[in-house]
Amino acid sequence: MLKMNNSDITGGHGADIGLTFSEPSLERHSDVIENLKIGDHIKFNATMISLGDRHHLHHLRAFDIEKIEGHMDVQAHAHSAGRYKLKLAHNETETENIKHS
Repeated sequence: MLKMNNSDITGGHGADIGLTFSEPSLERHSDVIENLKIGDHIKFNATMISLGDRHHLHHLRAFDIEKIEGHMDVQAHAHSAGRYKLKLAHNETETENIKHS
């Protein structure tokens, strides 16, 4: 989960983006990911999977990630409802129909 410098929600304290990785991308960048600390600045390349809304984070699929200079003071906290939610991509049937249209 990522907190952006300019949050989507005014006064929002929670995460703005849910960043996911495929298994090969996770393995390729595990050294960077495993050494990240809360508040570290990162640079990443990702594809938008779905836009979030009031109840869901924006969901992006990452391909590259790099730790860069800088740190942001981010409070470790839990979402008020107990967990964050991502908007998932279309299910396989919908995706298959889109490809064949």
